[in-house]
Amino acid sequence: MVHRGVLSRSDQPAVTTTGISVTDSGRPHYFLVNDPMRRRLRSPDDRHLGRKSYEINILISDMKRRTFLSTAAVGASTLSGCLSMLPSSDSDTPLPDVPTGAWTQYGADAANTFATDVSAPSQGNLAWTSETFTRWQPAVSDGTVYTTNFDPSHDGSAIALDAQDGTEQWRTTLDASGANGTVVVDERCIVAYDTELVALDPETGERIWTETTNGLELSELLVADEATGTVLVASESGIEAFGAANGKKRWETDTIRPLVHAPAVYDGRVFAVGNVDGAPSLVALSLEDGAERWRSELTSGPESAAPVATQEGVVVADDRTLVAYDRETGDRHRELHSFGEGEDAIAQTVAADDGTVFVTSASGAVAVDSETGTERWRRDAPVYDPGICVGTETVVFPIDDPEYSPGKKTISAFNRESGKMRWHHVFDRSPNVVVPPVLVDGAVFFTASNMDSLAALGDVPARES
Repeated sequence: MVHRGVLSRSDQPAVTTTGISVTDSGRPHYFLVNDPMRRRLRSPDDRHLGRKSYEINILISDMKRRTFLSTAAVGASTLSGCLSMLPSSDSDTPLPDVPTGAWTQYGADAANTFATDVSAPSQGNLAWTSETFTRWQPAVSDGTVYTTNFDPSHDGSAIALDAQDGTEQWRTTLDASGANGTVVVDERCIVAYDTELVALDPETGERIWTETTNGLELSELLVADEATGTVLVASESGIEAFGAANGKKRWETDTIRPLVHAPAVYDGRVFAVGNVDGAPSLVALSLEDGAERWRSELTSGPESAAPVATQEGVVVADDRTLVAYDRETGDRHRELHSFGEGEDAIAQTVAADDGTVFVTSASGAVAVDSETGTERWRRDAPVYDPGICVGTETVVFPIDDPEYSPGKKTISAFNRESGKMRWHHVFDRSPNVVVPPVLVDGAVFFTASNMDSLAALGDVPARES
């Protein structure tokens, strides 16, 4: 049975332009274009990078059989092979079992570990692609995938899909477009967008409460702490804390701003990277009332990876160096790994689990011991897209031009202890941006700039090429 909220569709298919801008290094900038005015969705690099960019304009029409038209606005060179269609949903196969486990927010949990206690599928074959339009990272809980179709050519809805076969369960129209984030916490599916924070019933999609925020500019800046039922919204203005149950604002602080990366929550404290009195800093705040506990000045401004909070400390990428800080005092404990010089050395995503820190960057991926910094393994192939998933035995992330699939962009799974490749899913024609993938037990969910849907990888028969 499909539960639906209030819908507002035009009788005629809307046609709008969506743009994805990519820097010289391949790092994405996001923006939506709704002619004649352009609305830009800034990536973390926007504050620091002034390099020329290439733009791809994709015309999207709201038709049952989705099509893409593409034109490339060329700077110094021409982009090609950027758009492709995944196989038709006519070939869809349900996953063998309902995926269990959860990935409830951007970094999997409030601590930004990008780790979850689940097993990745033994194969990475394409199971299904949704009929529902989306290009946003989903959240997954209790066999349901929560996503949005925010785009000027669609109805701006929050949507729930069955995790096993991708069928739509409910849809609630929010009349929104642009950057948005979704978290699942305290029996609520909570969506942040523009200056709105909305809580929906995860079973029916019915609206429970709505509150006003200072705004959300990046999807990752919505964080939820399950233990206390606290929802954090970070922005250029600082951090706001709300109760998940009723939406009541608990506190607000402008001590650290602007924030361009998700804060991490661990054991009653919020760890955020930003500027304090003009100085780049790592700051610890009380989760209860937002009071400052300590601050440590960083060497350089925030880079592209969010801080990660672990039992061993808070891990931050600072001036192309992976550094661990004491959670209680803010003292700089140790340098775990240096990534060298150059733009390719900037950490894209940092993940941590059970004594190992995993880092991706444009120069590759590396796993290091969280105490000693000893390198355990590395992959020397570029990782231009953010996102990494750490399971009990497997690490999954998007990787470009690997030796096992030259010239292709893939989502690949590796043994977390040795770094040996287990399986890979190849894009026929590489997208410019792969949205951070999500891992639950037996499935990997993802979307990308060459798709207008959510896709599931799992233990199903391979499709005929």
